[in-house]
Amino acid sequence: MKKIAVVVTLGMALAFAPVAQTILSPQPAYAAEMKSATPSAGDYLLDLLIIRPFHYIVLAGALVSYPIAWLLDPLFGDDPERLKKNWLDAPYANAIERPMGNFSWNSR
Repeated sequence: MKKIAVVVTLGMALAFAPVAQTILSPQPAYAAEMKSATPSAGDYLLDLLIIRPFHYIVLAGALVSYPIAWLLDPLFGDDPERLKKNWLDAPYANAIERPMGNFSWNSR
């Protein structure tokens, strides 16, 4: 019975995820104001304690798996510059170059 309750709860949560995302997302009129605003102390703490360590783990995984991806690249397009940009540069930009507390920053 507990398994069925967990499955039903998870299914309902996944079904309502798009609805919650549209409700919780900022309205277009306020989006420009939010982008121009400076990050709050909560944004700094969230970035420092959760987001940055996660991006460091992703960057370490990308560095470890890059040689394997480089060897397999001829099977999937053979473009080493694009592979380096997507595999190494993007995680590096998110982990190191992104300003602290700024989540809407685009690296390139």
